[in-house]
Amino acid sequence: MSSPIPPVPVCLAGIARSVLAAAAAGGADARQLAQDAGLPPWVLADAEAMVPSRNLMRLWELAEDAMADPDVPLAIASRLQPSRLGLYGYLFTSAATLRDALQGSIAFVHLVSTCTRVRVEAETDKEITYSCRHVGEGGRGPELGLQFCVASFCALIRASTGQRVAPVRVGFAQPAPRSYQAFTKALGTGRVDFGAPVTTFTMNARDLGLPMPGGDPGLARILRKYAATLRPPPPATWYEHFQQVLGETISNGAPSLEAVAGRLAVSARTLQRRLSEHGTTWRAELDTARQHRARLARQDGPPAMTSLARQLGYAGPRSARRALRRWNEPSSEPV
Repeated sequence: MSSPIPPVPVCLAGIARSVLAAAAAGGADARQLAQDAGLPPWVLADAEAMVPSRNLMRLWELAEDAMADPDVPLAIASRLQPSRLGLYGYLFTSAATLRDALQGSIAFVHLVSTCTRVRVEAETDKEITYSCRHVGEGGRGPELGLQFCVASFCALIRASTGQRVAPVRVGFAQPAPRSYQAFTKALGTGRVDFGAPVTTFTMNARDLGLPMPGGDPGLARILRKYAATLRPPPPATWYEHFQQVLGETISNGAPSLEAVAGRLAVSARTLQRRLSEHGTTWRAELDTARQHRARLARQDGPPAMTSLARQLGYAGPRSARRALRRWNEPSSEPV
């Protein structure tokens, strides 16, 4: 029997509308651009709908050519307001702190784009680096899309905190442009690099602790529960498939190397080799997944240690306590 056809990657139509509005303001024929990009007419009227990501990527390319401006994504993102992103925007602004808002972005970015992945790339006591990836074919469209993604995060951070918070540095996985001026203006930092292995933005840990003026724990809890019921994007790579299976085995209370390898239909040794090829290890992935779950579990208040141990796939509370101390969580004492 043949495998089911995976869903077509999609993006929020509101992004396409913003591109078309900017093109029209610049003197281009927005309706012709939409037609050339293969976007249906209703895109101009329904911002909450989703459109195929390949059409949006094509639209980025056409808009750049029509306006003779490679900085179109940066200009559009700089004017972005959270409300334009629907549920995703309200999830961001209702978070208690900037750190919580960005953590929610990792879990629910598919509400805006199912071809975009956001994750924590590196973390220290002073900084956290977030990466943005485009899943699918490369090209100029995805490059422009990632510019929009990073610049949008910068705009959301400023709009949501009410402060001129900016990344410590930004790196793009694309060739350097002739001029950096538009990048430094839109991103708020002069430390912008190009030709990086992956597109990233790094935030100061102190800034991540900033409270959100619109923070509403009750509303945030309701929105997260609702967003969690919406179908996430399907795994697009072997590594993402591994992370999904790992999460499921943790939920089942049996996160062993052998159990995950069995779910992936490979030997434990092969799984370790594949992880090594991705620059990671079984222990590192298991620890990261558990730490992420611990943060989410404690967003609504300190959970009972027995319950937390079960959510993290530990045999008992003692193991969970040791892990919390090792991660230097703020509330690592028994609750």
